[in-house]
Amino acid sequence: MNFEESSVFIGFGNMGSAIVNSISKKNIFNDMLVIESDQSKTANNSSKKIRFSNSISEELSDHKYVWLCIKPQSFGYLAKEIKPYLRSNQIIISIMAGITINQINDRTNHEKIIRIMPNTPAQISKGISVWNSTNNLSEIEKNKIENALNSFGKSIYLDDESMINLSTALSGSGPGFLYRILESFIFAGEKIGLSKEVSKKLAIETFIGSAELINITENSPKNLREAVTSPGGTTEAGLNLLEKKEIDKLIYEMMKEAVKRGNDLAQESDK
Repeated sequence: MNFEESSVFIGFGNMGSAIVNSISKKNIFNDMLVIESDQSKTANNSSKKIRFSNSISEELSDHKYVWLCIKPQSFGYLAKEIKPYLRSNQIIISIMAGITINQINDRTNHEKIIRIMPNTPAQISKGISVWNSTNNLSEIEKNKIENALNSFGKSIYLDDESMINLSTALSGSGPGFLYRILESFIFAGEKIGLSKEVSKKLAIETFIGSAELINITENSPKNLREAVTSPGGTTEAGLNLLEKKEIDKLIYEMMKEAVKRGNDLAQESDK
């Protein structure tokens, strides 16, 4: 096994499995080990490029990139488990919301750390990830990680790690917010008299088509909104109500709550 081309992934939930499967398809690493205690999560994975284990052992030391694909609430316990097996030339990569690089360093006594925040569209290689790292990584190592992140979507490197919590509220939690809004579109369609099936189809395709239009044309949301809003028309009527309900304030307050929770997670991890 080539140490420089190896990765171990701890955790194989929705996000962990999306990351692992995408990276595997792009052949970013020659050797990939997944550690997941819940065997039901790995039972249906038939990839011959991925090896599986149900517990942490000294084998962790054999892999250069150590991905922590777990919930932040599990970090305290996990840090104690992996600390004896970490070597100074390994790189820890965390996808844990709220947990800072300094906290990872404190709990593991490890110096080379990358923190990323992906989002769930990574499951279909349409994700967007933000990331930051300690300054002791080589350009080769950073390029390797960037290629891995881009295998399941796009990525943005942030010079200021504090921006990750803010980005988490927008892109990390964003899919959940948009799905909730989509639920309301479907519900409203039914309330005005459409069948559930028709309302669902119209709502979903409207979201997909609108997102694709803005992606392809690279036009601004404001310009596209104005283009579809005729004076005195139906769209204007609906938009006027949104303005009366202060939609900008509502969305801002929603994201502010997500940022606050990210900060809380960091503080809880220190206890």
